[in-house]
Amino acid sequence: MTGDANAAVEGLVKAGASFVLVNDSHGPMRNLLIEDLHPAAHLISGSGDAKEYCQLEGADSRPFDAAVFIGYHAMARTPGAIHPHTIAGAAVAELRINGRPHGETGLNAAVLGSFGIPVVLVTGDSTTCAEARAFLGDQVETVAVKEACGRNAAICRPPSATRPEITEAAARALRRAADIQPYRPERPWRLEVDFLTMQQCDRAARVAGVERTGPVTIAIPGDDPWQQYRVLWAAIRAALYEPASWLG
Repeated sequence: MTGDANAAVEGLVKAGASFVLVNDSHGPMRNLLIEDLHPAAHLISGSGDAKEYCQLEGADSRPFDAAVFIGYHAMARTPGAIHPHTIAGAAVAELRINGRPHGETGLNAAVLGSFGIPVVLVTGDSTTCAEARAFLGDQVETVAVKEACGRNAAICRPPSATRPEITEAAARALRRAADIQPYRPERPWRLEVDFLTMQQCDRAARVAGVERTGPVTIAIPGDDPWQQYRVLWAAIRAALYEPASWLG
């Protein structure tokens, strides 16, 4: 993953980027090796419970011209994809904006779109790249680095082939950023989440700003996507909470 991130940063720098912020945002969110990271990259590293804005931490820290999503995966319940899930596979069955199911690609692009930031490049498996184009249009650059042959298996292309492609795609994408439209679902959003269990929904529904609308469903009303996203992440963290055995 560090190599793919570096490939993207190199392309962005080639295209004239003066500042690149990298948010490590998969799993434990401490995956990237800072000692091996591109010297132009500034890294946000740390566990998800320390990040108020999860995968978008830092997006409000300064004006940004574009965003790139490296190593993304398809949304929950997507066939023909590697490890498809939405934010937290152990809790989230489906996430919707205005009734349309969204994965992390669509959700994160929509929140960034509220700042006027376009997503210009997405990398991942071939199904994820197709999902990106379905949400963001053919204007988005994509690089498919693997093809699923099962939920937990893939035919992976060699990094010696994919990393130069990522570099060139990132450079092309940033040069075209001014012509790429941000993804902006109609506001105010109806942001909804279906959880896997009622117990998870019980916990999520206690978070301020959350409305419970069904046995396993919550809604997060409002007209500020950035704050709706913050509440969403707090609700998912609450849903994932498991009490210590002595509390049971």
